[in-house]
Amino acid sequence: MLPPLDGNDYRKRVLAAIEARGGPDASDPFEVYDLPLDGLLPDDDVARRVGEVWAFWQKQRDHPKYRGLVTALLQTHDALAAQLRTADGRARLAEQTRAERARREAARYAELDAALQRLVERFGGVPADKVEGLRGLAAAAGIDDAAFEARLRRHRQLGSGPAAGDAVLRQVRDGLEELGRIEGARVPSLHAFLELPPTADRDTVRRRRDALVVLNRQRRPDRRRALVDDLLVAVGALLVDGDPDAYLDALAADVREALRPRVAAAVLVEDRLTPADAAVLVQEAMAAGLDPQRASAVVTALAGEAGSPVTPPPPPPAVRPGGTPDWSAEVSAARAALRAGRPRAAARHAAAALAAAGGMHPPIRAAQDEAAEVAARAEASWRTLAPVLAARRHAAAAATLERLAADAADVPGPAGEDAAELLATSRAALAAADAALAAAPPSGPGREAALLAALGAVADHPAAQAELAALGVAPATGVVVAPAPGGAREVRWTASASPGPVGYRVLRVRPDGTRQVVGSTATTALEDGGYGPVAGYVVVASRLGVVAPEAVSGETRPPAAAPVSLPPVTGLALAGDRLRWTWPSGCTEVVVLLRPDAPPADPDDPVATRRKVTNARYEIDGGFPVPGSGHVAVFPCTRDGGRLVVSAEGARLRLG
Repeated sequence: MLPPLDGNDYRKRVLAAIEARGGPDASDPFEVYDLPLDGLLPDDDVARRVGEVWAFWQKQRDHPKYRGLVTALLQTHDALAAQLRTADGRARLAEQTRAERARREAARYAELDAALQRLVERFGGVPADKVEGLRGLAAAAGIDDAAFEARLRRHRQLGSGPAAGDAVLRQVRDGLEELGRIEGARVPSLHAFLELPPTADRDTVRRRRDALVVLNRQRRPDRRRALVDDLLVAVGALLVDGDPDAYLDALAADVREALRPRVAAAVLVEDRLTPADAAVLVQEAMAAGLDPQRASAVVTALAGEAGSPVTPPPPPPAVRPGGTPDWSAEVSAARAALRAGRPRAAARHAAAALAAAGGMHPPIRAAQDEAAEVAARAEASWRTLAPVLAARRHAAAAATLERLAADAADVPGPAGEDAAELLATSRAALAAADAALAAAPPSGPGREAALLAALGAVADHPAAQAELAALGVAPATGVVVAPAPGGAREVRWTASASPGPVGYRVLRVRPDGTRQVVGSTATTALEDGGYGPVAGYVVVASRLGVVAPEAVSGETRPPAAAPVSLPPVTGLALAGDRLRWTWPSGCTEVVVLLRPDAPPADPDDPVATRRKVTNARYEIDGGFPVPGSGHVAVFPCTRDGGRLVVSAEGARLRLG
């Protein structure tokens, strides 16, 4: 038997956990109603617990921290409670909950498991010097030490120490390729990774390596940081402690195999390797990470193998090794990277300048600060993008992505997203919505349906939002209040006549006139468990941010106004794309109705699109803009006690 619900304990243990994870979507019914997942409970016990939780939610509606969460939970209550009250329903929900909890748990461990699997593939186990980095990766995912150790014990543990020979070179190639995929730019060699020429001397390489080690430790633990750590270890083994020439010779062997088919094809077509082709191939070899001398030697050797000896153009003179590194050149490179919208590259150059200078100088500090500021702004923008894209707000997303692509192209999103690719997606969605609106009817139900479809695809489409706001939303009607079990009240109403996703907000009106929010729903009924005297209820319909007039319980509609007769509009004619007419004497407002299929029957024709036009707006616009075809009617109107009264007599015209 379940113990009685302890409200304070439930708030601290259940509501706090659900709120911390992001709301009801990150929870399940058994956690929400504080029920054991595997327990076999009588239906009466479960029904009692469901009722206790529901009653507790009602008391938390105005809680400063949890009222939003409670409102969301109340919206799902009816559907979930009905299933939980029966054994069969609980069994189905339990099966779904187990699968969902397993999925959430797997997602939490996914990045750690992928890193462990990759290390096992590369080294045959987990090297000891990788464990602390993996521990940081686990902590960032919310995995505690005990769970991390349990995961680690599933794999073979290795001692520290680098591998050697072909295995190291293969690992370096794989790491550079993966880093290139993450950053969206090819990284052909360790020198390119360091942003140094292949002829850089050992001391320059060491300083750059040390600066990047410090910079990489400041990054959040993720796959990119782990990759960079591995590559910096390889830099030490191959370029600092090892023989840089041996690494470049091994790289030259890879380049030779890659260019061999190109040389053979060139000789097959021209019966020789022309100097122009040879020059292009030398440039490609240099782009693959070779120094000019090795690039020229590779092409010369391949040409000789193909039976077409060639003398490539002389390579540029090699940079003389040694000498004092020029930290100002690194600062200039950092400035150039910032202008090109690459703050992470700028940070690497600034770190190299600091290492070369042996101490901080104002230009280095300025470059470091600016690079860090641009990268921080970009990361903040990426954090705001996920909910914007999830809500299909492509207009706002496109503006943010344009800034990211221009100012921080080398700062990817949290999951490695590329700003340029996402920008193309958002622009395509906006263009598709524009095209759909252009092809839609100019007015009537077809136009309204097209506006709703456009906003379904692009929730913040500016033109569709403005046009739908002008159409307005029909209010709810017939609000009535009925008693409900437990002393509650049920508020019911007739749905809005407007199509599309209409939601309703219900307000409780106290005798002193103050209003309190009961809740929101997409249905036409809501139960109020609040206590105390109530004078009435207000229901406010809304559609995509456009709010309808209020509907009040017990409200009776005023009697229809007697028909009025006003001087008619005369001289109705089309002048270009503007409708013009002669205004009756004393008339300052008219109502214009547009229908694509037939003349509007009267001022309240439900099929027609209705617009109110003032004489001031008419003069500013030079008339009233209308589509090229359809039917139009213009009805004069006047004001009676602040109420708009429209004449039943109007002028009509067929367009096109």
